[in-house]
Amino acid sequence: MKYEEFIKLFQTKVNSLSKGKQLDLAVSVCKRLLPDYQQFYIENNWGNPDILLDSIKICELFKGNEASLELVKEMLPKVNEIIPDTEDFRNATYALNASAAVYETLEYLIDNDKIHIFNIGIYLTDTIDFKVQEEDELTQQQIDNHPKMIEVHKYLVEG
Repeated sequence: MKYEEFIKLFQTKVNSLSKGKQLDLAVSVCKRLLPDYQQFYIENNWGNPDILLDSIKICELFKGNEASLELVKEMLPKVNEIIPDTEDFRNATYALNASAAVYETLEYLIDNDKIHIFNIGIYLTDTIDFKVQEEDELTQQQIDNHPKMIEVHKYLVEG
């Protein structure tokens, strides 16, 4: 599937999901990206994966009305503080995507804007894009046809 086609299908998917399913998708993506942040933390001794884990848990609890909006708002600056800057760390891209996905999930709980869910999915595809190109620079068509990208597109569009 071409990238442009994926974008249209994914946007349609996000718009068709209930708020609960949007949150489920966001949390699922956050969990998929979390190991990249944990690896960054190990390699650089910078950041705090526990804050991301706590935030993901709060998002899950919020869905069940077991966490308050105030708690969600308290986590935003904590997550913001541990988002790495790619200018400070050469290997921060994956960790940046992982922490930004968590941050946007928290934002979604506050404002219910579907753009956050869309962005979270794009963090995942961007991460896969970078990973499949680590060894070879690929054309967009080669990236689109890579098994890992096909799997991620299917996951995001078909659930």
